[in-house]
Amino acid sequence: NLYATYCMQCHGEFHDGNGTVGQSFVPPPGNLMSARIQSLPEGVIFQEISYGKPGGRQPALATTISIDDRWRIVAYVKSLDTW
Repeated sequence: NLYATYCMQCHGEFHDGNGTVGQSFVPPPGNLMSARIQSLPEGVIFQEISYGKPGGRQPALATTISIDDRWRIVAYVKSLDTW
């Protein structure tokens, strides 16, 4: 599972930003089910995964995760809207 491998440590098992690593961040990681994140276009989420998020703790993962797998993560994050 790509989320478990690359995202869960910060965003948490329940996608709420309360992962074991993320709890120490200021600002904390985003709740991936929030209206704010769910309203972001897929391309913005892809860009933030790829190149990091200015003013946040999202690391740039373009050299760590393949393009196809980054898009799979984007699709997974967007699917959380239906949970």
